[in-house]
Amino acid sequence: MNRKKILRFAIPGVLLAVVLILILGGQRQVTMIIDGQAQPAQVRALTVGGALRQAGVPVSPQDLLTPGPAAWLVNGMEISVTHARGVSITLLPDGGERQLVSAGRTAAELLAEAGLEAGAEDRLWANGAAVTLDQALPPGKPLALVVRRAQPVTLTIDAETRKIHSSAATLGEALADAGILLKPADRLTPAPETPLDGPLSADLRKARTLSIQVDGSTVQARSAAETVGEALAEAGISLQALDYSLPAEAEPLPEDGRLRVVRVQEELVLAQTAVPFTTKYVNSDQVALDHQEVIVPGVLGLQVSRERVRYEDGEEVLRSSDGAWVAQEAREQTVGLGTKIELKTLQTDAGNLEYYRAVTVWVTSYSPCRSGADRCYTGTSSGMKVQKGVIAVPRAWYGLLVGARVYIPGYGTAVVADTGGMTGYWVDVAYSDDDYVPWAQYVTMYFLTPVPSYVPVRLP
Repeated sequence: MNRKKILRFAIPGVLLAVVLILILGGQRQVTMIIDGQAQPAQVRALTVGGALRQAGVPVSPQDLLTPGPAAWLVNGMEISVTHARGVSITLLPDGGERQLVSAGRTAAELLAEAGLEAGAEDRLWANGAAVTLDQALPPGKPLALVVRRAQPVTLTIDAETRKIHSSAATLGEALADAGILLKPADRLTPAPETPLDGPLSADLRKARTLSIQVDGSTVQARSAAETVGEALAEAGISLQALDYSLPAEAEPLPEDGRLRVVRVQEELVLAQTAVPFTTKYVNSDQVALDHQEVIVPGVLGLQVSRERVRYEDGEEVLRSSDGAWVAQEAREQTVGLGTKIELKTLQTDAGNLEYYRAVTVWVTSYSPCRSGADRCYTGTSSGMKVQKGVIAVPRAWYGLLVGARVYIPGYGTAVVADTGGMTGYWVDVAYSDDDYVPWAQYVTMYFLTPVPSYVPVRLP
């Protein structure tokens, strides 16, 4: 070989060697995206595969590498590695399973690798979460993919047939997905909870709204029954004895949904009417004060009539009387009002007190500047000063009790010396402004001896 030929081959080789030395001798900054996690790296390599080996990133034939391992390495390049992971594919409702190792990023890719397809109406779950065919799946981790195949449902709705494909778990869910919502009283055969694990035929009778006139009122109901009698039974309405319905029990439900139940009843009754007795009150010194005692019991009178009554639709339409008579005359009742004074002793912190009457009263309190008026009042109706030991009573009591001594537990002894706007059994206990104590409670008030010359039999 002559010198010219040697130089022709030697010079390109030298240039190539120089280029390789320059390339291999320089560092390159790249970004490696490993299973979705980005990490920067500085490597001295010519190819993507070399850079991964230098960075200690293992790559198997099943992994997804972009760009490929033979691609020339360029400064600033992004290298994406998606490692293959174990994938379990379960097919429902037949329960079939497929196992594979794949770096597929979507359910569509994984199903294609397994030789499977998913229809538009099939449902998919990845590790328990609902996904779509083209939805990106989490890389790197083992994956359980569940595919529920849509099943055909032949549905007859009130004699009209409809075809449905659904991947729902039950018949009821399939109808809901198809926009067919079951309402109360609809009749679905088989039941809504029937598993949708294969082709299924179902019959749906849509309930219609019924307006039932019965017992003088209107009952709104819904029913998918075939006859009037069945619909009434579903609504809890029974026909008995002479009752009848419009339309008749055996007739189909009317188009307008209007039903009427006619109640028919005839009876012969004895009508008894109580005749009230009158009551006479008399003072009695045999009965204790503030007590009453029946001296002569009253007796109700009784009037009886015999009547023939006819009812239709729960309403009386005819009543004829055969006459009336008094079976028992009413007798007047006599009640004795107690006037007998009985002295009793009450043990208190201040010693024993003798009293002749005890009544339960509603007790409130007041003081000169707490009387509810627009200014302070220091005087009372009797002329006494407003202070502890004075009580006010209703006007109906005042003229009968003014000056009477009383004892109120928690307050002490007092004298009736004032009146106000109270009514009924209500008293107001007085305080000075300095020692005022609020009251609002029921208390037994005791009337102390000596017994006055006049004691009202009943307090107004």
